[in-house]
Amino acid sequence: MPHVSTIAALATARGSSGIGIIRLSGSDSWTIAKQLTTDQPALVDRMANLRRIWNPTTRELLDQGIVLPMRGPRSYTGEDTVELQLHGSPLLLDSVLGACLELGAELARPGEFTFRALLAGKLSLLQAEAVRDLVDAGSDEELSLARKSLFTDASQPFREVLSLITKSLASVEGPVDFPDQFTEEDEAGALRGATSLAAEAHADIQKLLADAQTTARLRHGVTVVIAGAPNVGKSSLMNALLKYPRVIVSDIPGTTRDSVAEEILLGGHRVTLVDTAGIGATSANVLDHLAGEHAAQSIERADIVLIVLDAETGLQRHERDLLDRARSLPHLVAVNKIDAGPVPADLEAEVGEPVLGISATEGIELDALTDRLTKLVETAAGTVAARQMVTHRQAAELTIADRALGDFMNSAATAPADILTYLLGEAREAMQRLLGEHIAPDEILATVFSTFCIGK
Repeated sequence: MPHVSTIAALATARGSSGIGIIRLSGSDSWTIAKQLTTDQPALVDRMANLRRIWNPTTRELLDQGIVLPMRGPRSYTGEDTVELQLHGSPLLLDSVLGACLELGAELARPGEFTFRALLAGKLSLLQAEAVRDLVDAGSDEELSLARKSLFTDASQPFREVLSLITKSLASVEGPVDFPDQFTEEDEAGALRGATSLAAEAHADIQKLLADAQTTARLRHGVTVVIAGAPNVGKSSLMNALLKYPRVIVSDIPGTTRDSVAEEILLGGHRVTLVDTAGIGATSANVLDHLAGEHAAQSIERADIVLIVLDAETGLQRHERDLLDRARSLPHLVAVNKIDAGPVPADLEAEVGEPVLGISATEGIELDALTDRLTKLVETAAGTVAARQMVTHRQAAELTIADRALGDFMNSAATAPADILTYLLGEAREAMQRLLGEHIAPDEILATVFSTFCIGK
């Protein structure tokens, strides 16, 4: 499908970096690149051309970098494309992108490069979704499944279901379209065959929906809530695990009033760390009370609770309630601030389970804590047994198809043929939409590519 417009966008993450890439695609991309590199040797297709980049209006020198032009259809989008590999200054990249727009390019919409690759037949819809999954992968399992979907025929299991439904529909439609050629016995046999095929398709869909549940669990990851009384060092521990100062830390109790969540990777698994407000004795301060309630709710939603105690104060009465609340969940007890003094000798007996002395600010025993936490994460994450990644959109279409197949099988013995044909047709249309067949391009752009980043 030809495009009138030429699009441009930053293809690398925004922020200072060694290299930043601006991507152009469309019939005018080469012309724009030539205008940016005027009065220099002609650009060579599929070669890394070192050129100075000029603003064609002001003649200001913007940068010097690599210009990589590619003639369509041998490009990612199937169109003429150009990549400008420049220094990674955000201001510099904005100036070059602005020059591209001045020369007639339009700013790309989210996922529009991959969308054009889809329309050019370079990718299937499922592969296009796998591109997004690959970019967004937050764990080793997600990365592995996204690669499989992108680089192998991820559509095969869905096409097998579609084939079964189509054959089932043909068995029902035969006696309707050619009644003179079918006896009552033939019709009964055709209906039995259609029902058997529908049951087989239903069984296959159940496996794919199980893959969808695994995909959802992978994307959700494991939630680890850091909980404890005020000023025990929860935020310091959060920063130490993240390896950068994400949360404000001070000696004033109650500095953290709201939960702060950040993602990290532990043992190859996506983990969301949640730093909560201190849970202390009953407070007359309304904000402290609300913050404590919010922290308690976070614990209820946690997969793992990391309880932090203070080596200087030992176990306080209200911390016993916190321990009791966490015992039903996978949890770990860390005693912070051992740089100021050892773990009290009787603390482990009071807690009633092993504890680990650490210092979040000095890094003492943090490796041991991370190892223990990783083991809990691996247990909570479980073993992934998905054949492939199944997205939320795909699962929705599978559910529609499965519901129609269920209605068909439940009413096959009593419903008229036109109703049965309608139900199987509804199941087939759902599978076709899943595969990207018979869907308007604008609908695909709105439902699938709106979640992509700009520049991909």
